Amino acid sequence: MGMGPLENAASDVDAAASAVEAVPARGGSYAVLQCGEDSEYVRKAYGGYFEVFRALLAEDGERWRVYRAVRGELPVGTEAAALDGFVISGSCSDAHGDEPWILALVDFIRRQHAAGKRILGVCFGHQILCRALGGKTGRSKKGWDIGVSCIHPTSAAARLFAPLKLPVHMPIIEFHQDEVWELPPQAEVLARSEKTGVEMFRFGDRVMGVQGHPEYSKDILMSIADRLLRNNLILDCQVDDAKASFDVRQPDKDLWKKVCRGFLKGRLQSQQQQHKAQLVL
Repeated sequence: MGMGPLENAASDVDAAASAVEAVPARGGSYAVLQCGEDSEYVRKAYGGYFEVFRALLAEDGERWRVYRAVRGELPVGTEAAALDGFVISGSCSDAHGDEPWILALVDFIRRQHAAGKRILGVCFGHQILCRALGGKTGRSKKGWDIGVSCIHPTSAAARLFAPLKLPVHMPIIEFHQDEVWELPPQAEVLARSEKTGVEMFRFGDRVMGVQGHPEYSKDILMSIADRLLRNNLILDCQVDDAKASFDVRQPDKDLWKKVCRGFLKGRLQSQQQQHKAQLVL
């Protein structure tokens, strides 16, 4: 079940990322595959999770739409073929479950990957990508991870996102009790944390999963935590720890925006070429 850099490094990241921001949007078409229903809070405060994802990922000139995958809505035929990429959201459901809509999503992922589409998965989306492409997911052996966590990029991530000069710590909001147990063959770990062995992975150049929630803000996290607490699904101490985590560090949303946009929109190859050219000069 998925739910729904240090401050002194921020200026370095901003400077290094100038090449990323300089790459203009090319007016692509993207879809969010929403795997959970909008909470009352998110609907009233943001207009729904689709708008939360648009705020993170959308740029001028692009076309974005949402499909309620949790209701069995998925693009088909020419509609799917016209899209450049997909974003798979978090969910209160288990990626290892066998509900009809989850099985349909697994099949859809396989077909779109075979068609060469770009796919970004977040939390549940990260896990369902793993399952669809041949890996295994399940309950975390360390229990819930709720709050701001520091994840640590691997050397593979440092190479992939070289123009960003990734910091050694990448704070992100987490809210999950499931995790990737075993990656698909040929998949590559991009980040780890103390609690989770696969915080990010990629499968080739067109599929990437992120266990945390780059789209979340503190108020969204706490609204979910309070709801789960009222339903006796988590403990008071877990909510207290989640709140306290924001006093230690803040999620680096600007960095995550550049990471997610760069991968989803296929900018990394051109960025790497620019980076290498600058090094030569």
